[in-house]
Amino acid sequence: MHNEIVNSNIPNTPARIVLPGSGSEKGTFCRPHIHNEIEILYILDGNFTAYNDDIKITAKTGDIIFINSRVVHATIVETSGTRSCLIQFDMSEVSQNHLKNVSKYLRRFLSSSECPMYIFEANDEKTKELRSYLDEIIAEDKTRKKAYEMYIGANIYKVLALLHRYDIVLDETNSFDSGTIERVLPVLNYIDTHYQEEITLETLSKVINLNQYYFCRLFKKATNSTFTEYLNFVRVCKAEKLLLSGANTISEISMNVGFSSVSYFNRIFKRYKGCTPSAYKKVKYAVQ
Repeated sequence: MHNEIVNSNIPNTPARIVLPGSGSEKGTFCRPHIHNEIEILYILDGNFTAYNDDIKITAKTGDIIFINSRVVHATIVETSGTRSCLIQFDMSEVSQNHLKNVSKYLRRFLSSSECPMYIFEANDEKTKELRSYLDEIIAEDKTRKKAYEMYIGANIYKVLALLHRYDIVLDETNSFDSGTIERVLPVLNYIDTHYQEEITLETLSKVINLNQYYFCRLFKKATNSTFTEYLNFVRVCKAEKLLLSGANTISEISMNVGFSSVSYFNRIFKRYKGCTPSAYKKVKYAVQ
């Protein structure tokens, strides 16, 4: 498995587009990898499969595969001559929302419950709508007329809007209470900087001078989660970097990020990342 670094090939737009070629041979395989970007695979001809340990999606001509950010996945061509268009974009860069400046990990945490993979089947109405946006992106990238990157950017916004409309990706307004999120910001910042320590409900309640019962209600209202769930997620994010560096053992990393036991660390890590820490430790960076 490798951690793919996606480089934009569209000026002033955080997106990478790979136009369809003459067709891929049956069995062409892209090994398991992850990346920060959302991935859209538009199958123009043939059959194509995307999968990980938990999900397998096989698409045919006219289908579109959605793969969410930071989802481990591999792909294989099922039929010779298969042609597809690949579009990858960073939703955090495309979407303008105030969460970007609230907490480094908050949006990543909230989006961890999103759909990891989804197939838009050819004859579905929402697929027809999505296909119209993708067709225009392809046409603009092929011709590259004046302001083509603006047309592409506009259609990427439409793609993102469609993903929101059909609940494929997070509707942030339904995931947290914007009126209370600022009140727990000191707690989020405290967790981000003290994640290695033992953090108790009593400690966090004192950060914003509330009794424990009211603090729990406020945190749940603000983030739609418990503070323990959020704390564990932050620790997993911190562990990612250590695992990629390869400098520490799983046991050392577990202790370094604040988990009380390796077995608990393994369970929580797999819950959020879809694989064990030992599998993730084998990740290598590959510049595309």
